[in-house]
Amino acid sequence: MSDLVSFDYAIKYLLKDKGDYDIVEGFISALISSCGYKPVKIKALLESASNKESKELKSSIADLVVEDDAGNKYIVEIDRSYTSLFLHKACFNSSRLIVDSISSSDDYSTIKKIIHINLLYFPFGNIKAPLHYGKTIFHEIDKAHPQNLHIADLGMRFFDAHNIFPEYFVISVPLFNDVIKDELDEWLYMMKHSEVKEDFKSPYMKKVADRLNVLKMTPAERKEYTAYRNESLKERDYIVSAEEKGIEIGKAEGKAEEKIAIAVKMLSKGKDIEEIMDFTGLSRKEIENLESKTKS
Repeated sequence: MSDLVSFDYAIKYLLKDKGDYDIVEGFISALISSCGYKPVKIKALLESASNKESKELKSSIADLVVEDDAGNKYIVEIDRSYTSLFLHKACFNSSRLIVDSISSSDDYSTIKKIIHINLLYFPFGNIKAPLHYGKTIFHEIDKAHPQNLHIADLGMRFFDAHNIFPEYFVISVPLFNDVIKDELDEWLYMMKHSEVKEDFKSPYMKKVADRLNVLKMTPAERKEYTAYRNESLKERDYIVSAEEKGIEIGKAEGKAEEKIAIAVKMLSKGKDIEEIMDFTGLSRKEIENLESKTKS
């Protein structure tokens, strides 16, 4: 079924109907269970564009309150990224979500743990594996091994520090090697290829295929999907442009530093200012300033 919509849009699409929540719950549960969490159910949707900054660049796909069968509640944030700035964006969004989830009458103890899931549509660095997980770990400075830090509140209750700070799941969709070993691999395959194989065993896959086929969209839904994809591409292009501009600025600064170093060396050898100007392209005033600094 090669006409499935992209997974990031699929999540937004599925969350419009409570009857489709189970698909998103299935994906989240399959992912977080790989790190010891129990399956979860969606309890509420949070407004994901509450930040007052640039909505296009910083809002997430979905912010959800979920709960497992033991009554543990978490905030799950799902985001997408197209460039290497994804860690910065993840840090901003999870920090924003922590602040936004606390009402003015609450204290810090009401903070809910945030699980940030980032869908990357590009490979990064020399990384080969598609899935990565990160969390905050405390340990004594002179010891290399992490410690399970317990904090006491007047001797009445205890909690682990790792249950406060955000945890991060990063999925680089293109890096999945198409080898299916478990349910999570089926989700990764579907994300990468927009296709559900007939032999997939996950109870959610048939429903995914049925619900997300672009050919079954109404004209209004297809128009909305097209607008969403255009917005996503604009976001990607904006970030790429900003990165490239930063790289060019960095190169220019590097060249300027190189010219200054050459000028200083030529001054130390007694070369005259005219010759240094011709060789480096620096102005007379710049070279004279360098000369006065080297003499001082």
